[in-house]
This record gives sequence, C-alpha cells and structure tokens, in this order.
Amino acid sequence: MVDIRTIKARLRADMRSLRNEMSPAERQRAAADACGHAIQQWEELREGSGKERLTVFTYLSFGSEPDTTLLIQHCWLRGDLVLAPRVNRAAGRFELRVIEDAGGLASGSWGIPEPDETCPLWPVGQWAQLDWVVVPGLAFDLSGGRIGYGGGYYDRFTETLLQECVRTGAAGPAFVSLALPGQIIGHIPMEPGDLRVDKLITAEGVISTGEG
Repeated sequence: MVDIRTIKARLRADMRSLRNEMSPAERQRAAADACGHAIQQWEELREGSGKERLTVFTYLSFGSEPDTTLLIQHCWLRGDLVLAPRVNRAAGRFELRVIEDAGGLASGSWGIPEPDETCPLWPVGQWAQLDWVVVPGLAFDLSGGRIGYGGGYYDRFTETLLQECVRTGAAGPAFVSLALPGQIIGHIPMEPGDLRVDKLITAEGVISTGEG
C-alpha cells in the first residue's frame, strides 16, 4: 500500500510541472487578477476591523509562483505593516522580518527573495497580531487542503503561531492563498499538523474553504 507521503510527493511533482508549463503571460494575468481580489478582501477587512493599519505576512514570489507584488505594494501605499520570511536553514524555520520597500530584499536560500538581514525582526511574541498570512502552495482543495514544497516551514510556523494565539487569547490571522488556474483540485491528502487555508483567491474571485 502506497503511503500518504509518497502520494504527496507524486502530487507535488505533478503540480509543479503543471504550474511551470503555464505561459508567463497567462500566469501574470491570473496572478494580477487574483491580487485585485485579494486587495478588495484586504480593504473589506480593514473596514470591518476598524483598524487603520493592518499587518500581513506574505511570501515573496519566486519562479512560477503567483506574484504577490501588487498586494505588497498596495499595503505599502496604505501604510500597512508588511512582513516576509527569512529562512534559517540550519534550524529548519524562518523568521518574520519587516520589509518597507523593495530595496530591503536580498537573494536568500535556493535563490528565493527574502528580507535583508538588516530588516527589523518581528518577534514570535507578536505573531498573534497578524491579520493575514499569505501562504504559497502547489495545489489546494476546497476544504483548505494544501500541498506545499515539502520543507514543512509553514507547518512549523503555523504550529508556533497557534500556540501564541492560545497564550494571548488572540483570534489569530486568516490564512489565504493565491491560486492559479489548475491549482485547485478535488482532494489533497493531509496529515495531522498540515496547514489548511481559510480562503483561496483566484483570478475569478474568492473561495472560502471549510476552514473559513
């Protein structure tokens, strides 16, 4: 019997190939449209929360990932706090660092853009104050299931974040993902501790999952 990790590895490879085969122009259009819907959701959150300044933790896109630049730039224009991951490969975890403009970015692990080491650290004790976490992924399902890249970085981050939410009594952030055409499939095999997302944001609109 094939175990779940083998199934996930095969699915990961298949979905990476599918995303890479999408033309850059199609991918750019879809990501831009998805970012437009994300920005609308972000502003609805601002209005509903009564906050003037929101805090987002988002991946910095690399390769064929949906580009998050438009969302990040919108947040900067609105004066929001934008955080991004800086990877510590030795620890198998990432730090949250504040980025104020594109000049604060450097090429990090595996060539992925990340905050420069001079960018301010956002301490673990403040993670529960996040409003949104924008999560990368290779595939998703309508129950919030997600296939990541296999490193477990976001799963470990989420475990620590939820512990902070319990400690502080905070509701915690929403977990959202930008999804390109073909990335939403029928079922993602999940294991205990795997991160699920609350909203999938596509070029066509927003899908609230079973977690939302």
